[in-house]
Amino acid sequence: MAKQIDIDPAAPGRYSFADDNVLSIFRERDGDDHIYRWRRVHQAAERGDVWRTTFTALERPDAPGWLWSEIETVDGNRPDPSSPFACMSVPRVLRELLAKLTCFDGRTTMSAEPQWVASGHLPDLMDYLADDTRLGAVYIASQGPRSAEGFVEWATQVTWHLVGLGSVFLLDNAVNREFNEMVGNGHALPSGTVRTFLPRVDLDDPRDPQRHKILGINRITESSPRRLAGMLGLIERTRRADSPIPADAAELDRALTAQEAGPTIARPTPLHAVTVAEAVMASRSADHHTPIPDIAALREELDTLRAELNCERTQRATMLTHLNALTQEVDALRARTELDTATPRQRLTVS
Repeated sequence: MAKQIDIDPAAPGRYSFADDNVLSIFRERDGDDHIYRWRRVHQAAERGDVWRTTFTALERPDAPGWLWSEIETVDGNRPDPSSPFACMSVPRVLRELLAKLTCFDGRTTMSAEPQWVASGHLPDLMDYLADDTRLGAVYIASQGPRSAEGFVEWATQVTWHLVGLGSVFLLDNAVNREFNEMVGNGHALPSGTVRTFLPRVDLDDPRDPQRHKILGINRITESSPRRLAGMLGLIERTRRADSPIPADAAELDRALTAQEAGPTIARPTPLHAVTVAEAVMASRSADHHTPIPDIAALREELDTLRAELNCERTQRATMLTHLNALTQEVDALRARTELDTATPRQRLTVS
């Protein structure tokens, strides 16, 4: 995400770069909550271009926080669903964050890669399916005739565009049979297929299975993993785009957006290289990292250090001036001494 943006993601401010791009970085505390936002706006974006990219993180000490990534294109950009490039790719920084952080969708674990489910973890998987706080889909893939290694590679490719939008779990054939016995025929996962389980699975409702679509054997065998990935990615993005944003996230978004207007640093001074992922990690609470000092206090401390440094420089300059004068005086004295030694002296006598 830092690609061609040589601005420290940990440094709050509003920056202008590359002529028509504005980067806003917001990082502060609200009581005990820690808030971080990184937003890039491409002001001259045309149809089909990415107009705005936003990462927002909120962490609370006594309640679940959240991480929100959003990429917005110019209105009217509707990709062809038949294209293997039918959806926006998952930002690399989001994969990095999910690999470093312990994240949940409700009570459902999230990961940057598909997760194997052992027999002993099937009760946990059942809890994930029934979780009424979950926002994204749970994708469950059955191994079928594939080897374990080949299955992981295939599933990773097919679910490549689902990272951050849903959780992907893998079942070998034995665990698949146990799973089907637990959920019943209506919610069963046919061997070698992938099933999408939307939030709030209800095993007792005979109409509920219709909500949870199956990627069948025929479609799987007739399509490349790349095409399947684009199809699943576009479907999930469309579903999530039509879903309401959680109230607390929407409220924070309005508050942060209102604070974006302000003075712009036209030519920012590049700071040490820090990725957006590291900046989000650095914004975490004292339970995980060193607390973030108050910005005003840091600036005051910096001003004090600068004043002390300037004073020290002045003192050194004065000492250097005195030293140079003393050196010149010593050199002159040495020159006179050498001259006196080299000149013969006449002895005066009285006769």
